[in-house]
Amino acid sequence: MKAKQIALILIPLNIILAYFVFNSIDSEVEFNKEAKVRIAENVQKLKDLRQVQTKYKQAKGTFADNFEALIHFLENDSISIVKAIGETPDTLTDVQALELGIISRDTAYVLAKETVFDDAYLDSRNKNFPLDIANLTTVPYSNEVYSIDAGQVEKGKVIVQVFEISTNYGTVFTGLDAENKSYELGALLKVGSMDEASLNGNWKSE
Repeated sequence: MKAKQIALILIPLNIILAYFVFNSIDSEVEFNKEAKVRIAENVQKLKDLRQVQTKYKQAKGTFADNFEALIHFLENDSISIVKAIGETPDTLTDVQALELGIISRDTAYVLAKETVFDDAYLDSRNKNFPLDIANLTTVPYSNEVYSIDAGQVEKGKVIVQVFEISTNYGTVFTGLDAENKSYELGALLKVGSMDEASLNGNWKSE
C-alpha cells in the first residue's frame, strides 16, 4: 500500500481518536465540577445535622442514635434559655449577687428549631444551599438517607458520648458517571466518629 493511501486512512482515524480524547477530558472536567458542588452540599447538610445533634445532647445528655428522635426533637421540643437580669458588681461573683438579690435569673422556653438554627448559625451557613428541614436527613440527588449512629467510648478512663452521621461517595454521586474517577465510591463522607470524641467532619476543611 502506498504511503499516500496509508495517510488517507490514518487522517480520519486520528480525527476520531482526537475526538474521543477531547470528549474524555471534557467529561472528566464536567464530572469534577459537579462533584465539587455535590460534596459541598453534603458537607453543609452534615454540618446542619451536627448542629442538631449538639443541641440534642445539651438538652438530653446523649446524642441521638436515630433520625426519628433527632427530627422529633427539632420539630417538637423546646429548649430552656436562662437570661440574667441585672448586673453583677465587680466585687461579687454571680452566685453572691444572686444570693443577695442584686441579679436574678429568668428561664424561658423556645422551640428547639428556633434555637438550633438561630441567626448566628444561619449566617455561618453556605448560602448556596438553603436550609431544608423537611429533607434534612436525605442525601441530595438520591432517595437515600444518611446513616446515623451514637454511643459511648472510653478515653483515659472517662466515658465520652460520640456520634457519627455519614454517607458514601457512591451515593453522593448518584446519577453521575463516577466509575474510574478520582474518588473511592465506597469511602465515607462523614461528621463525628464512633471511635473517638470528635465533632469534626472528614472533609478537607471545616
